[in-house]
Amino acid sequence: MKNSKTLKQKTITLFDFTEGHSVQISRVIAEIKGRPDGPNLVFIGGMHGNEPTGVLALKHVMRHVERLQPMLRGNVYALAGNLTALERGERFIENDLNRVWHADNVERARKRDYQPAEIINEVEEQIELWGKIDDLMQACSGPFIFVDLHTTSVKSVPFITMSDTIMNRKFARKVPVPTVLGIEEYLSEPLLSYVNELGCVSLAFEGGQHSETESVQNHEALIWLALAYSGAMKRIEIPNFRKHFEHLRKRALNNDSVYEIRSRQGIDPGQLFQMMPGFVNFQKIKRDEPLARLDGKTLHAKEKGMIFMPLYQAKGSDGFFTIRKIKRFWLTVSYVFRRLKLYRILRYLPGVRPYMKSDETMVVDKATAKWYSTEILHLMGYRRKKRQGDLTLFMRRKFDFKGPRKRKP
Repeated sequence: MKNSKTLKQKTITLFDFTEGHSVQISRVIAEIKGRPDGPNLVFIGGMHGNEPTGVLALKHVMRHVERLQPMLRGNVYALAGNLTALERGERFIENDLNRVWHADNVERARKRDYQPAEIINEVEEQIELWGKIDDLMQACSGPFIFVDLHTTSVKSVPFITMSDTIMNRKFARKVPVPTVLGIEEYLSEPLLSYVNELGCVSLAFEGGQHSETESVQNHEALIWLALAYSGAMKRIEIPNFRKHFEHLRKRALNNDSVYEIRSRQGIDPGQLFQMMPGFVNFQKIKRDEPLARLDGKTLHAKEKGMIFMPLYQAKGSDGFFTIRKIKRFWLTVSYVFRRLKLYRILRYLPGVRPYMKSDETMVVDKATAKWYSTEILHLMGYRRKKRQGDLTLFMRRKFDFKGPRKRKP
């Protein structure tokens, strides 16, 4: 797709439960331009249709940002994700829109390379959403920062999930909420993973539980902070900047630690999954503690840690994750190792070798690799995994500290 003007200008009606009236939502919620060469901040709400609070928060905040346009040093874009699912209040209609961003799918969306029988709702939504993003990335010369606004099916403190790159860490660590690394190892092709591969800062902000007023407030606070941290506005120019910061800090219970995902419990189509009642995000769990039931069998914790994103809704392929805290010392070690490009020594670890002579991908032979090999690979930024027969490929992001000097159209 070459021009967003060819997009179908669909508009839906969404009830704003915080203000007590209906609002009209289109793909482009707002498009507010400042300096052409400034940073480009792209917010996306409603990638899942049962998560309306990000869209409502964008609608609220963008009204104020429009009045502050003369102060903008960059460009701000607020987009809606799965419009049809939002209108129905369902997570998705046929496929999860946030699990289809494989490079081949994006290329097909760009070219509209689909037969009529293949155009299900989420294909159409992807074509339209990527059409707008693609136009922006071709037209704007400044760096891009993507923020995807989500909520969870269980009551939760706000938190950030993201791919483990230094540029993502640098942005996220300014926000006073917990940060969870390593999710790209377990999710199948989310949008943020794709744009991160292009060299863009990208993070997902989970504002709380679905359809809660507090979740809207958390999203609003995050949007204001992101305007400052992206460089689009100065802190002093943002109304009540400190209030927004303190709001998130308090809602996060003063927890700004960094965690990594240790495991994921997937759900295949047709399987019956039921989470044990009462679990919340970041709740400590013990080894062998019963967590859920899958097709009548009880699932137990494989190690002690914390529960993360337990599923308490009908749709979804992620039953729960387990996480553990990363000490700040190891975050510093990881930064130094990657700054010095010490990943070049990985080929000398037992059972580890470069894939096709590239330092971007390492082949790990589990039969001979030492237990610490995976830990070191994670420190170096190799968190994406792919199975190839008896071998496991670990991949690092091409753009770790900063994006490309010039983005290809």
